[in-house]
Amino acid sequence: MKKEHLITVLVLLAMWQIAAISVSNDILIPTVGQTFSYLFKMLATAKFYQALWASIFRIACGWLVSLAAALILSILSALYPRFRSYFEPLQILTRTIPNVSYIIIALIWLGSEGAVMLVSFLILFPIFMNGFMNRLDQEDREAHDVEAIYPETVKIRITKKILPVLMSEILLTGKTAASMGFKVGVMAEILGSVPVGIGRSINYCRMDLNTAGILAWTIVLIALAGLLDTLFGKINKKMKEEQGWKD
Repeated sequence: MKKEHLITVLVLLAMWQIAAISVSNDILIPTVGQTFSYLFKMLATAKFYQALWASIFRIACGWLVSLAAALILSILSALYPRFRSYFEPLQILTRTIPNVSYIIIALIWLGSEGAVMLVSFLILFPIFMNGFMNRLDQEDREAHDVEAIYPETVKIRITKKILPVLMSEILLTGKTAASMGFKVGVMAEILGSVPVGIGRSINYCRMDLNTAGILAWTIVLIALAGLLDTLFGKINKKMKEEQGWKD
């Protein structure tokens, strides 16, 4: 962690502690000590890891399906511009529908378990698709002129031009999509009352007026987002060094 980041965290913790002492009501604002005490107790239980892995599995499934679908449709759009024109209205539609509408409709259709994966897909797919298409649009115009003079086979275009461009974008867009996936996925778990998951645990804390528990789980989510951000960043840096990819 950078020195500046550490200072910011310490300032926020100090403000949190001051607010908790001023309010003097652990239901409204628990102290930093109460929250971290609850967090450490959670870490020592098997239920914590069951909830954690259940949520990670659901969200990861939605992430992978979104990535695969966006990758296939992006390749088709790059090969056949008319296909992109047909698909654009669906892109606009998926970007404008409120997230809560996705969640409620998915709960009606699939129930709690399936809803989390479907909602993750519907939210993350536009993120991947927009990132991939924007990346392809940034291709040098000269390359398109060369293709017009020296046509290439579909296989060569996919393997030598389209995929190398999209592979670098997968890591950049995937990092954003992963963070968003946890936010939306846990929200869907809370509304759907899944049997096991982070959302279920947060919902129990809400019903018990256990604000320290809610904040403890929030810290877990922040830590997961930070780990994902670091992981994607390191992989992206390593790949660019080995393959010579450009930002």
